[in-house]
Amino acid sequence: MSEEKKIENVRDEMGLLERLVSYIPGYRGYKEKEIRRESDRLVRMEAANRLKAAKNVLRRRLANPSLIQSFSGEDSWMVDTLISRLDRVIQRIDRAVAGYAGMFDSIRVREDKLDAVIQHDLSLIEKADSLKARVEVLVKMKPGGDEWRKEMEDLIARVEEIDALIDKRTEIFRGLVG
Repeated sequence: MSEEKKIENVRDEMGLLERLVSYIPGYRGYKEKEIRRESDRLVRMEAANRLKAAKNVLRRRLANPSLIQSFSGEDSWMVDTLISRLDRVIQRIDRAVAGYAGMFDSIRVREDKLDAVIQHDLSLIEKADSLKARVEVLVKMKPGGDEWRKEMEDLIARVEEIDALIDKRTEIFRGLVG
């Protein structure tokens, strides 16, 4: 779902009183900022939820003790690396800087530049969704083979790309401040 659609959905869910109060001068802008903040949070939650789903698929597949015992040391390292990096990225997304600074916050985000962040967050969701799809392919493979290891390396690299996107998001906000 696009960022504009999420903002529209949040706006559509406003109650009658909120719609009435939105006609009060100054309130509308305040409410729009709150909607932007909420939609930003929803977008980040969606990306994190897709990554959590990928991690859960992986863990369910690896819950079989006989499967784990058949892993080489390298295979175990790859699985541990993938899961720990997924955990790290999920945490970073959950704690990412909000898309709007509140009325009394010391840091202000220029709203005219938020489109870059919205586009960026869309790519974050798309990459999380792609990673989830690749994990679903991986769990159907026989663990330990060359093809499986190659897929694990690719998944670890994809998590690193998402991690770099989170860094990029922070850099975008640093450029928006002021």
